[in-house]
Amino acid sequence: MHKAKKRDHMRLLIYITAVSGVIFAILLVLILGVYKYNSNNRAILAAEKIIPFPAVYIQGSGAVSMNEVKADDMAVRKFYESPDFEKLGMRVDFSTDQGQKRSKVKEKEILNKLIENNIIESLAKKKGINISDAIVDQEVDSNIQQFGNRQNLMSELARLYGWTLDDFKQKVVKPELYSEKLTEAFASETDTSAQEAKIKSLYDRVTAKKEDFAKVAKESSEGQSAENSGDLGWSTKDQLVTEIADKAFSMNPGEISQVISSPLGFHIIKLEEKKSDNGQDLVHLRQIFVKIPTFADWLKGEMKKYNVRVFLRDYQWNSDTAQVEFKNPDLKKFEENLDINSQGDPSIF
Repeated sequence: MHKAKKRDHMRLLIYITAVSGVIFAILLVLILGVYKYNSNNRAILAAEKIIPFPAVYIQGSGAVSMNEVKADDMAVRKFYESPDFEKLGMRVDFSTDQGQKRSKVKEKEILNKLIENNIIESLAKKKGINISDAIVDQEVDSNIQQFGNRQNLMSELARLYGWTLDDFKQKVVKPELYSEKLTEAFASETDTSAQEAKIKSLYDRVTAKKEDFAKVAKESSEGQSAENSGDLGWSTKDQLVTEIADKAFSMNPGEISQVISSPLGFHIIKLEEKKSDNGQDLVHLRQIFVKIPTFADWLKGEMKKYNVRVFLRDYQWNSDTAQVEFKNPDLKKFEENLDINSQGDPSIF
């Protein structure tokens, strides 16, 4: 009896060992398929939907799964390969050698956006900002008229991206709400009193004291245009920051504006000339600019504080730029010359 129990115990042990070995082998095949070979095999794709293999791990913030990356990549491909572009005389083909490289650039952009969204949500929650699904639903419902009706929106999402309405809410609306609320929190906490004092002093110099606008711009403006004495050249309305455009096209030549506030900082503009060319109105401006801490700069600084680990073989995290970059020098070079390598391809915009 004792020997029989011992044999049963051994059989059970052998069975457990065998099953464990099979499971280990399956996991090994899956891991190799996911990470080493980046396989699109149906079994691998199905496993990625069940098992949250991490594409990226962000310490203190969470992970971005392989399934998220591939799902967004498929949505981007569907959008750009849709018949809509062919009707406009443009065709996107990701199957060619050049197309595959452009596809990798899109994948890198997706990775960076998913990481940014993840960190924005983490930073927002640290400030007590929580966007519930109910809030997301309200946001969609309040803007549904933009799409005609709910059914139109659902049809277009399915046609263009292969998304459901819930996909749209989680992938687009919720991240945008977190970004919007975090931007508002940043703005409310940012002290711009020093910058306001500086721009008021510069405004006094070019108005009350009648100092030469170009000279003051060259000496004290903080924009790149300072190198050209504040000269912005000729611009159409849609080429200018909204706040500047709204004022510039209502001014007379020689006129100097009051201080204008924009998301970039504080501006004083002088209208040098205006004209119409082929039915399009243009203005020639100079500006004196004092920049303020921007949300984008603050966010990049915060992102640099996170320890990010990228598990995909073609990419690595650059902590200096807070961006995912290519490991492959050829892909880096291709990306640097993307405009030249991708003429006529709308997917690069």
